Parts: sequence; structure tokens; C-alpha cells
Amino acid sequence: MRKKFKFILLVCVLKFSGVSNAHDSNIATFQIRHLDDGRWIYEVMTPLYGIDQSLIASSSDKAKLKAIPKDSVEYKQRLVAHIKQAFDVKALSRGEKTREVTTSQLRLGEGKIKLDDHLSVFIFEILGMPENVTQLKFRISNMANNDSQNNILRLIDGAKNKKYLLNHKNNFSGVDKGFFFAP
Repeated sequence: MRKKFKFILLVCVLKFSGVSNAHDSNIATFQIRHLDDGRWIYEVMTPLYGIDQSLIASSSDKAKLKAIPKDSVEYKQRLVAHIKQAFDVKALSRGEKTREVTTSQLRLGEGKIKLDDHLSVFIFEILGMPENVTQLKFRISNMANNDSQNNILRLIDGAKNKKYLLNHKNNFSGVDKGFFFAP
């Protein structure tokens, strides 16, 4: 009986060992978050390997980049620049007149990073977000060099949240209408 239990336990462990995505560099989470104080932040959560491979793939001097120590300021600056370059988000908002629509190209400001092989976290302030956002158009192409990459974009406003799956099928892009403010 005990041998049978151990065998079943071993089969279950082997069968379900691939279910966990904790270290899966093919998955990254991106969040656009509206804070209670009115500020907006952009968060990136990904294993270091995935974002590192994306940075290397986009580099014109791959050998030089690979030689930079991962704990150096230069490496961190390159990662930050790479993430900022791939952030293409436009916010549409209502003007003073109901029919007047303004489009704002959003930018990433200052931030902080924590590099870790398991989960690296990048947090930036979003600059240029207008009031009364009715629509977001987004393309977040970090790690698009990876054919099996899936990026999850979460829009968060208090207790509300909405998810989008970004990958090669949708060119890592999408449109959200009315999540933050109704049109």
C-alpha cells in the first residue's frame, strides 16, 4: 500500500511539475495603475532572463552588451531605456466640449527597479496622462523577439482591473475603451 501511494505521488509530481509558471521567461506582466492620489504608474514584472534576451536581441553590439555585468549601473540604465522605448501608449480623452477628443502620447518618468532572476520589477511614473481618459491604445513590445512570448497587460483603478493578453497574434497591442472613465 505504501509503495502504491509513493508511486501515485511521484506520478502526480511529475505530471504537474510543468504547470507552474514562476520562472517562465515567456510570460511577463505589465500594469498601468491609477493610484488614489491621482498619479499613474507603470509596472513591469518579469524574470530577468526574458527582458535580458529582449535587450540583447535589440542591441546592435550584442557581444559588448553581454560583457556588461548585470549588477552594474550601465546594465540597469540600458534595461530602463529598453523598457521605455517599448512603451507605446496613447490616451484619448474628452475635452471641454463632449465631442472634442484629445490624444496624448504617454511617457515614462522616473522609477525604480529590482533585478532578480526569478522576478525583476520595474516601476515608473507615467507622464502626460490626461484627465477623463476614455480610451487607451497600447503596444507594449518588450520581449517581442521571443516567438512564444505572452505579455499580460493589467489596467488597474482601485478595486477594478481588466486584463489583456498581448502576443504575436495581436502584434503586442490593443485598445481599451471606457475602463478608466466612461466615454
